[in-house]
Amino acid sequence: MLTKAETYYLEKLKQWENELRSERPNKILHLYTDYINTGLTYLPEMQKQKILRSLDNILFHLHAILFNSTFQRNTAQKLMQQARVHNESIFTLKDMTKLNIDQLQSIADKQMAHYRMLASAQGALASKHTGFLIGDFLSILIINLRAVQILASIYGRPAESPNEIMTALKVFCAGCLPKEQRLEAWNELMVEQEQEQQGFFYNGKEEIVQEKMLYTILTELIKLSMLVFFRGKSSYKGTIIGAAVNYHFTKKITEMAHHFYQKCYLLSKREENLS
Repeated sequence: MLTKAETYYLEKLKQWENELRSERPNKILHLYTDYINTGLTYLPEMQKQKILRSLDNILFHLHAILFNSTFQRNTAQKLMQQARVHNESIFTLKDMTKLNIDQLQSIADKQMAHYRMLASAQGALASKHTGFLIGDFLSILIINLRAVQILASIYGRPAESPNEIMTALKVFCAGCLPKEQRLEAWNELMVEQEQEQQGFFYNGKEEIVQEKMLYTILTELIKLSMLVFFRGKSSYKGTIIGAAVNYHFTKKITEMAHHFYQKCYLLSKREENLS
């Protein structure tokens, strides 16, 4: 049986899932989405698949570089130090599950706020400096991949095994999707988790980036084009656009990742109590 706090957070997750089911894009966004999707139909299938395979490789290698970096090890140590304030027996990231749900939520909230502000700052700098503008797309990928890795670690699931690596990458991609497509991606993630049961090897679909994510890439490129335009016209408008778009993008991904790993944690707790 779950504690009162765990039951409370599980109910909040159910409310969020209901919001996903009832989400409808506004008319302007719907027209914008249709316009981009129509444009994608003119892209030859061979070129489309080539782009998707390239994105798969980019995300996989970026993830590996980030996870094996000194920065990741330092971050992991800081997370465990924060956790030991509440429980002195935490010495690995997998030990993070020894914390109660309120403690995990508190640590996750701080990390999500940090990465959202980091993304905002990157967007603002991109509107002022050409160097930041050129690297903005890569930077926002790195920031959000790191955010997903951190949230996975907070809930005791560091992306060390093939299964956890693929899960983290798919969670990232699900967060990138437009509103009307996130529910389907969420359901797919939950079904895969139920089937995999957190094994070491990954047996699900090997494609990380789906065709739907091309919408996100085009949206990001449009944002960069607007930054270039406003850079010459009004640096103030460019700064607002860059910061706001990056913040919103990171908010979507961190929200998806946090809800996913939190739900997996709570379902795992419920199963432990039943057994």
